[in-house]
Amino acid sequence: MFKKCTSILLVSLGVLLFASNSYAILIAGSSSGIFTSPSGPSGMVVGGVGTDYFTWGDAGFWGTGPSSLGFEGNTFSVEHDEVFSFGTLTYFNGTIASGSEAESVNLEVTLSLSTPSGIEEDFSYNLGLINTPNTASPIQSADYVIFPSLIPDNYFTVDGINYTLEFMGFGNITGSGFTTIDSFHVLEGSTASAELLGRITVATPVPEPSSILLVGSGLFGLVMYRHRKNKALN
Repeated sequence: MFKKCTSILLVSLGVLLFASNSYAILIAGSSSGIFTSPSGPSGMVVGGVGTDYFTWGDAGFWGTGPSSLGFEGNTFSVEHDEVFSFGTLTYFNGTIASGSEAESVNLEVTLSLSTPSGIEEDFSYNLGLINTPNTASPIQSADYVIFPSLIPDNYFTVDGINYTLEFMGFGNITGSGFTTIDSFHVLEGSTASAELLGRITVATPVPEPSSILLVGSGLFGLVMYRHRKNKALN
């Protein structure tokens, strides 16, 4: 009897764990994005707020033009938890006067879904803008943008399950730039582009771990009760 109850416990837990990973939905649509809510010192100079092309800094007599970020969206058709490109970020590193820089800006990415139909949701990522002092080293002089938070608070709901767009990293770098896991660097006076990789993933685990533990502990208690009862009968 003890072996039989143990088998029931293992099978039941297996079913719960399988259920938590077996659901799958197809997600198709397109992305777009704008830049909002820049922050920086009192002398900050910015342009293009509320559009897909944001500029910052006073180029002064250098004549390079301000630094800039541009976002271009994509169309996509993926299953949830599948990594895909949800847009391309293009970065120009201009030579700008100290005190005129922006230190951060929000990238608001909108997913307009055709499958499931009728869903449109915004996902906000706060981008840190690191304006480095220019030195003789091109690498050390490279300015960069950093994603300090990879999972936004926003989500959309399908069949009672909440989904969010998690930033996973960069892909397909072109131009005079390089990346780390969460930052995109561009050499002084140069332009580079990088794909933004993400995945649409569950914002709230299904089922929640507490549910698995609750059912598991209940089944374990049942097994121990049966075991003690059999020992008493013997």
